[in-house]
Amino acid sequence: MSDINSSKSRGFTLIEVLISIGLLAFLAVGILGMTTMSINSNSYVQHHTKAVQLAESGLEELRRVDYVNQLSAYNGVIQDFGSIPNYPGFRRAFTVDHAADISTMTVSVTWRVRGTTSFPLVLTSRRVAP
Repeated sequence: MSDINSSKSRGFTLIEVLISIGLLAFLAVGILGMTTMSINSNSYVQHHTKAVQLAESGLEELRRVDYVNQLSAYNGVIQDFGSIPNYPGFRRAFTVDHAADISTMTVSVTWRVRGTTSFPLVLTSRRVAP
């Protein structure tokens, strides 16, 4: 007489299957969380890079204008959201402070993502009167 249990192949128990499913679910949630954080970080870096480029181009614009006749016209000038060509979500503000023979030029750039406005990115430069 042969033993019935010895010829039967053994499978996984219900507890082993539930533990493995739980472990896989835990790992999947962690991987999705890291992916979401990576996407958000990448988006912030892209917007920050664009803001730096816009601020630098604003300073270059201030450096090109005539010191005596045109530089004072940029004091407090704001290019609001949508007014900068090709950058609808960005806002740029120019400020020029005149003191004796030196003008301090400041350009600040902010951007909007999903309804929230970023902290301003500020670049400052000085220009000496000719």
